Amino acid sequence: MTTSPDRRSAPRIPNFKRFLITGAFLGFLIGAVISFLGDDVRGYSATTAALFLGALGAMLGAGVAGVLGILLDRSGRDRS
Repeated sequence: MTTSPDRRSAPRIPNFKRFLITGAFLGFLIGAVISFLGDDVRGYSATTAALFLGALGAMLGAGVAGVLGILLDRSGRDRS
C-alpha cells in the first residue's frame, strides 16, 4: 500500500514570475489613473504623461511585489 505524501512536509514557494507581472501590471494601472486624474503638464500630452507615470508605477509595483514574494517565501520556509 502506498502512502500519500503529507502536503505540509514541503514548503509552499510563491511563483515569483506571477508576483512580479501582477505587481508591474497593477503599478502601471495605478500610475496611469493618477496621471489622468491629475493636472495637465505643459509640454506633455495626456498619453505621454500616462506612459511615464505608468512605467514608474510598474517599476515600483514590481519592486513591492518582489519584496512581498521574498517575505512570503521566507515565512513559508521557516515553518518547515
